[in-house]
Amino acid sequence: MTSFSDQSRSLENWSRASQSQPAERSRLPLLIAILAALTIARLIGLHFSVVDLFFDEAQYWWWGHDLAFGYFSKPPFLAWTIAAARQVCGDAEWCVRAPAPLFYFATSMVIYFVTRRLYDEATGFWAAVLMALTTGVVFSTRVISTDVPLLFFWSLALLAYVHLATAPQKRWAVVLGISIGLGLLSKYAMIYFVPGALLAALLSQRARNVLKGPHFWAGLFIAALVILPNIIWNYAHSFMTFKHTGGLVLGEQFHLNFIRVLEFFGAQFGVFGPVVFAVMIIAVFKLRSPDIIEQDRVMIAFYIFPVTLILIIAIGAHAYANWAATSIVSGVVLTAALLVRQKKMVWLWVSIALGLVMQITLLFTDPIAPKISVPFLKAPNPYNRTLAWRAYGERVGQLAEEIGAPTIANDFRGQVSALRYYWRDKPAEILSWGTTDSPNFDVVHPLTQSAKEPILFVTSCPDEKRIKKFYADVRPLGQYQVTVGTTTRAFSAFRLAQSRGPIGVLEQCKY
Repeated sequence: MTSFSDQSRSLENWSRASQSQPAERSRLPLLIAILAALTIARLIGLHFSVVDLFFDEAQYWWWGHDLAFGYFSKPPFLAWTIAAARQVCGDAEWCVRAPAPLFYFATSMVIYFVTRRLYDEATGFWAAVLMALTTGVVFSTRVISTDVPLLFFWSLALLAYVHLATAPQKRWAVVLGISIGLGLLSKYAMIYFVPGALLAALLSQRARNVLKGPHFWAGLFIAALVILPNIIWNYAHSFMTFKHTGGLVLGEQFHLNFIRVLEFFGAQFGVFGPVVFAVMIIAVFKLRSPDIIEQDRVMIAFYIFPVTLILIIAIGAHAYANWAATSIVSGVVLTAALLVRQKKMVWLWVSIALGLVMQITLLFTDPIAPKISVPFLKAPNPYNRTLAWRAYGERVGQLAEEIGAPTIANDFRGQVSALRYYWRDKPAEILSWGTTDSPNFDVVHPLTQSAKEPILFVTSCPDEKRIKKFYADVRPLGQYQVTVGTTTRAFSAFRLAQSRGPIGVLEQCKY
């Protein structure tokens, strides 16, 4: 356990910071106006964007048609969110993504209250603006992903935790529990909050008092009740989501590679923003310095665990840049606090300016995405992963109409999701066909022998031998491709009829 000579001073400062002065609230209307203007601009940007739904986004949209307490690769909250958005504004891409900027508006507001409680009102204002314009958040407001609700519930849980640390009350235990529970229903990375609280107890007397009291543990009990339906769903489905999530790391062959560590570490400067992540690193190395007060150490505790954990994972397996995204919340709070306190406002402005430039750039490039080409990139168009899905879905649908197929089947969950979204409201039924490496990615709408024939089967694999085990009449239709800008989607097509019996999983492609 670490002791600090300035503990009494920092406890006093924390207590004083938690007592906001009425006059300090003058910045709140300005903050709301800034965030509201930014959110409106982002919603308008989504409306004019021509960026197709990435297949993960299309998958979440489809899950929203079959509401459940769990799904193949993710917990259910995002699907519920998209289902609610559909009731308001329909199925267009901008509507599917619309919850993202709205959630980030709310997240920034919560961060304002967290920071004001910990430090002061001015710091709360800057932390909220900084959060809204970090580079990772600017990018994330344009897509719908599980990180979007996760960061909101993490922020809300942190607000409840800070209140429990300063003036424990039952209602904040309830907020803590519901926030952690809904965060877990958004993405299992919410569990990082618990080791964050344990680390904070090593660095702060006030944080230790939180763990000694009943409110924190009552909150965890409430969180367990909130997540319980998802656990029951997983139990009923052979822990499908847990296996998929764990398989992203444990399913990959261990291969020592420190280059991946450097790649992940470098990527965090893009996710958090160069200024924010640099300040986060410097604060860790200055942990024992009197410049770092108790509140700062608590924030460090909440961001250091996810980043360190994923850095360790990256030694032996691939780690995605957003896997430590929850660290951004306390990282932004700490960055604002240190820069305001040390009167280094120029760096705050630099970080905000970078985010603003990125925001304006994306507002202009999203509507012309297919026309963009950057010669020195491996894929000339940086939008490559999110283009040509509409063209793909429409071409497959047209092919089904040409051969009179009432059923379309596909063996890759990303392509199935794109087909379901971009050939929606059409009579053709779109079914999934599991493979040996991913047999149960769709337990609700799998291909069975009762599917109406003929069936149009589209796949990335041209091998027809693996299909003939299940259908007597297999007719290759050829290979097709669609191109949008510099992005091409290719597929092989087969007409299937005369089912031989129950439809099992396909063998992995040997081509």
